[in-house]
Amino acid sequence: MTVSPLPAARAVVPGTGVAAVTAFLFLAGLTTAVDGAAQQWAANIGVLAFAAAAVVGCVRAARRSRGRSRRGWAALAVGAGAWGAGQVVWTALESLGITAPFPSVADIGYLTFPVAALVGLALLSPRSGWAGPRRLLDALTVGCALGLLAWFTVIDPLAAGHPLLEAAVSLTYPVLDVVLLTVTVLTLTQTGEKPLLWALLGLSMVAMTVSDVLFSYATTAGTYLSGSAVDWGWWAAFLFLGTAGSLVTGPRSGQPRPPAERTVAPASLLPYLPLSAVVLVAAVESATGTGLDPVAVAVIVVLVGLVLVRQYATVRDNVTLARTVQVREAELHELAFRDGLTGLANRALFLDRLGHALDLSARDRRPVSVVFLDLDGFKAVNDGLGHAMGDALLVRVAERLRATLRASDTLARLGGDEFAVLVEQGSRFEDDAATVAQHLLDSFSTPFQIRGRTVSVSASIGVASVEPGVDPPGADRAASLLHRADVAMYAVKEAGRGGGILQHSPSLDVGRGRDEPAVARAFAAALEQGLVRAVYQPVVDPVTGRIGAFEALARWTHDGVEIPPTTFVPISARAGLSEHLTGLMLDRSCAQLGAWNRALGHRRLRVAVNVNPSELMDATFPDRIVELFARHGLAAGQLALEITESGMTTRPETAVDVMNALRACGVRLALDDFGTGFSTLARLSSTPVDTVKIDRYFVADIDHDVQKKRFLVGLFELTRHLGLRTVAEGVERPGQLRELRRLGCDLVQGHLIGRPASAEDLTPIVLAEQPVIAPELLGRVG
Repeated sequence: MTVSPLPAARAVVPGTGVAAVTAFLFLAGLTTAVDGAAQQWAANIGVLAFAAAAVVGCVRAARRSRGRSRRGWAALAVGAGAWGAGQVVWTALESLGITAPFPSVADIGYLTFPVAALVGLALLSPRSGWAGPRRLLDALTVGCALGLLAWFTVIDPLAAGHPLLEAAVSLTYPVLDVVLLTVTVLTLTQTGEKPLLWALLGLSMVAMTVSDVLFSYATTAGTYLSGSAVDWGWWAAFLFLGTAGSLVTGPRSGQPRPPAERTVAPASLLPYLPLSAVVLVAAVESATGTGLDPVAVAVIVVLVGLVLVRQYATVRDNVTLARTVQVREAELHELAFRDGLTGLANRALFLDRLGHALDLSARDRRPVSVVFLDLDGFKAVNDGLGHAMGDALLVRVAERLRATLRASDTLARLGGDEFAVLVEQGSRFEDDAATVAQHLLDSFSTPFQIRGRTVSVSASIGVASVEPGVDPPGADRAASLLHRADVAMYAVKEAGRGGGILQHSPSLDVGRGRDEPAVARAFAAALEQGLVRAVYQPVVDPVTGRIGAFEALARWTHDGVEIPPTTFVPISARAGLSEHLTGLMLDRSCAQLGAWNRALGHRRLRVAVNVNPSELMDATFPDRIVELFARHGLAAGQLALEITESGMTTRPETAVDVMNALRACGVRLALDDFGTGFSTLARLSSTPVDTVKIDRYFVADIDHDVQKKRFLVGLFELTRHLGLRTVAEGVERPGQLRELRRLGCDLVQGHLIGRPASAEDLTPIVLAEQPVIAPELLGRVG
């Protein structure tokens, strides 16, 4: 059984702290009660004992540490020992009745302390690239600037008539102390690591700085006496240093890496504040004709050099950061438009090239077709032989399909075991998409040899070609053509014709021989009669398993047949019914959310509604949302509108204006199907969305596809930097849930989490306010 060292540390720190405070108060009282030689002896012996205690604490900390930390504590021990050695010399001179000159041999030991301590603090600071050197440069800049201010305002006037070396040493003490203090402050504010340890080190440096400043002033003025209040800061400095060493309890195996450095803006401006004061005071000195002495000139030269080096470090850091961002953007672009497993184009790139081909077709009427291919028997391979064998099969299938086509043809993996081919004029099969499909189908006649096994699969293939008046104009045209090929492919599967080919026809879209105008009229009537239902799918926090929101989805049953949304939603858009459908879904969803608010007694639950892109062209849309909020008693942030990228394709300025107005009304905006649009990354920086919904394509293979996981790692890092929330769609397996939770996805939804259901069925679950993810699944992802 492993025992955590934390309780022991908690016991050591209070005990050490009580002993330190007791010793400090005792010595302060003793030196106050006596005077003369007794006061000097008590103060000198006491500070020697405190310095020795600090050496012991640092040595013990070094023995309990490793690597850089061990060397850092050793340097602090050397510094405290050197200071103690200087104090021995001072004590010996005073005990012999000799007036110690200033500077003296004792000052060598005293000045060794800040130098050794600076090395020690640098070694104790976490590694952070250029941040460590910048921290040291900032500390030197602050120290020199404050030291120069002290020289102008205090030391120089008092040093009149004193040797230059004496004045320079008097200035060196506070400068080095301020450097040490600045290093500790910047380390604490910029890293946030071990705050108690660095706070004690900072207090030690504060106390040392106070006593050294007072000592320099009193020595220059000729008023210093051992045992006076000037010494108290030295006592406290070594007591704090020894207490900090007692916090070190030894390294722990398996300890997580320290958090990444975070830069705090006020700390980054710290060096420039005293520097500005120096410039002002130097200007005043010059204006009054006082002039600058050699010490001030030397320090100013050093300051200029430090500032130049600091600016060089900043420029270098910015250049490195810019290169890193460029490389990351290039990697994200490649991962966003290429399938990581097969190297083929993915859905986003395929739709972009299909859209370009359709634009050319509209201009010169060249034929364009899509061949949609889905493997038959792939699930049996995946389940029976494992995901690794399934991935290997997909790679071999991609190679064989690519060998069947020309290099200029666009072959894409759309997700899972789905592939698509763009057939344009000039293909090797004389522009006959059916011939292309047949060649692709024939390529499966030979079994695949994979890792010593013979694997046989076939394919169901659907074909769709450009037909005047069938596909909608604009950005949805490519998606419509691909959808029609998908419908034809599924018709092959449903007919049990695995290994077959089917050309798309309008009857496949509407079913039962009805044409599209008839379906559009039936759907319009259903909208008027309120027969279109709203169902709700949970959107859940993957860590707690609790519902954070619901996505509202439209459902329509006609003549006893459930019509899929992929059929009636595009038809409603082409028939001009989108605004009516959106209004109905918004009203029902807000009404249901208002009812849940009243039942729960709070307004933390949210609902998301899909909005047709045309709504973003309507400047009155935000006013309608405000009226819905007021009517149903919703709070700001409870309603989210999910908008596809195509919503910003036409008149993007108007769309962005409407989106800004919606945000001002308290509406959350989500970019739906993230990653499936060609310019999605650009949209993130130009549209006021606060949530991105990651398309199921990128989630489908995350638990066994390294490239997909790499893409999501970069995507989550990007969204966190942009301050955006993430929702992952299509979570169907525990492995996907585990990986999404590990990568820090904010919310998830999918059939594993919960299927769409009616409000009546969901109300008991909502009111229970309990996790909806099974405990064993939460345990498995933990």
